[in-house]
Amino acid sequence: MPIVPRGYAPGRSALTGAGTDSGPRQADLPSGGFLRLVLWLLGVPLLLIGPFMVYAAAVLATSEPSLNRWILGVAGLGVTIYCVKLARYELRLHERTRRELRRLEAVGVAATAEITAVRSASLGEESGVELSLLVSGPGFEPFESTSQCKDDPALTVGARLNAVVDPTDRLYAIVP
Repeated sequence: MPIVPRGYAPGRSALTGAGTDSGPRQADLPSGGFLRLVLWLLGVPLLLIGPFMVYAAAVLATSEPSLNRWILGVAGLGVTIYCVKLARYELRLHERTRRELRRLEAVGVAATAEITAVRSASLGEESGVELSLLVSGPGFEPFESTSQCKDDPALTVGARLNAVVDPTDRLYAIVP
């Protein structure tokens, strides 16, 4: 069964979960290959800037006063540490996303997510809606969850969306 990122809404961007860690949780599923390519194309140069600043401070800026060289070297070290931490965070997030996808594909059961309420919500710089969902299916008790997405006329109270749920901990994803 194909799974789409974070609660597919017809013709719109993926939904984002707003649940707690202890209750039902919408799966973080992988973004597209193009977005990963862009992140790598931006991330690799950022990772190289810090070591270049340290190299420049040690080798290239020999005519500069020592205080300027120290500042450049420490700044380069700080940029390197920050970028490495950011890269580690992104890699862990991507690995968790892949693990959730594999788990839903292996043990997930088909379910239905019925929209019980639609409220306006802010999606960063865009406006959207927050959906209250009642997710039900075989092998688990029905549960409620919320998700946010861009507004779509098809997202009305009473509309039903297909879902896949891991009955053990109520991890779920909306599928087409």
